[in-house]
Amino acid sequence: MTERANLIGSAAMAMSNIKMVFASLVLAAVPSVAAAQSGAEIGVRTGYAFAAGHTGALANLNDQNLGDSISGQWPIWIDAGYRFNPNWYLGGYAQYGFGFVNDDQQTLCRNANVDCSASDTRLGVMGRYHFVPASQFSPWVGLGFGYEWTSFSATTSGRTAGEFKGSGFEFANLQAGLDYSVASRFVLSPFISLSFDQYRYLSVSGTTAGVTLKDDGSPAKESVHEWILIGVRAAFKP
Repeated sequence: MTERANLIGSAAMAMSNIKMVFASLVLAAVPSVAAAQSGAEIGVRTGYAFAAGHTGALANLNDQNLGDSISGQWPIWIDAGYRFNPNWYLGGYAQYGFGFVNDDQQTLCRNANVDCSASDTRLGVMGRYHFVPASQFSPWVGLGFGYEWTSFSATTSGRTAGEFKGSGFEFANLQAGLDYSVASRFVLSPFISLSFDQYRYLSVSGTTAGVTLKDDGSPAKESVHEWILIGVRAAFKP
């Protein structure tokens, strides 16, 4: 009976030791997982951005709806930065957007011999917070700010018939998305962003009846415009 009890006691002690070793291995692995999710991260985005808000006013330019000139844009957005831990990211972004001219409002652009084009460029910094980074589906929110350059032009026979340029601060860029882990270091993320911008410099020029009109400088009236972007992000993470 005593021998049997000793065997049972030895087995229980061995099982307890196995559990302790397993627990130690799990605890040791946790910091290594966290460390592996720290490091450089780079991503690229695209989608469609809707224009909203107003441009501001000059002496020869009334405060106009931005969407009357550029209804939207197709952006190519690159961001690069550093994931300090699994939750927090800080980096910079650069975007070039191919603008879509609103032909319904810009009647000049409907002429066969007139070529109209638009673009939007943005540079800035942003941070993100990932709520459950270890999950295959990880929601996140982001906040950024930067600077923007917008251009619209109409040319005919190699001459500029009309031109608008604006530049100013993007003082808030709010973002939300959902990372989906396709592989251990590659994610796809549908996202939406809303940016608030204000032109601090405006330039408008055009030719009417052979007379060239030009006005540029700080807006007499400053207005806020927005870009509402719905798109997808692909990224290589630590």
